Amino acid sequence: MSDDCSDLEAHGRGDAHAFGRLYDRHAAVILALCRTLIPGRSLSDAEDATQEVFIRAYRMLDRLTDPTGMRPWLYQIARLVCSERRRSQARRHKHEDHAMTLAQDRERLTPPTHGADIAAKRESLSRLTDAMRLLPDAERLAVHLYYLDPDPVAAAESSLGLSRSGFYKLLARARGHLATLLREEAHR
Repeated sequence: MSDDCSDLEAHGRGDAHAFGRLYDRHAAVILALCRTLIPGRSLSDAEDATQEVFIRAYRMLDRLTDPTGMRPWLYQIARLVCSERRRSQARRHKHEDHAMTLAQDRERLTPPTHGADIAAKRESLSRLTDAMRLLPDAERLAVHLYYLDPDPVAAAESSLGLSRSGFYKLLARARGHLATLLREEAHR
């Protein structure tokens, strides 16, 4: 009997450490797979995806019909998680680009009085865009929802699963991170 089969059996009997052994055995390969399936993303993004893979696997262990197929099953979950993250990233970039276009349109409709004002506004917008890209996904989404959605609390409830107070806490944290990032950028 393979180690995976033994640990799955032990997990079924209530061994609290059995799933941890499965994680230890497969996490490095899943992390490497996630790093290749989410190109251009940081190690922390791949680590987050790896955690998501194992959370889903844990929740769906009862669906694993062939314990000898644990490794390919985990690979399939990893491909699904990474595919979802790529789609989410593409949607986010689309919305960010749309928001930037709206901001630029507003800038064109309200012409500043001096050329230096235009350059300063563009520079500020560029720094803000760069800082937004450094925020964690949930914080970035909270900022976008607050400023772009007509009902940000309802949108946060459906997309992030947050209550009203949870949304505003996340938004405050995002604003704090943005302020820190912008201050750091200003001192460079």
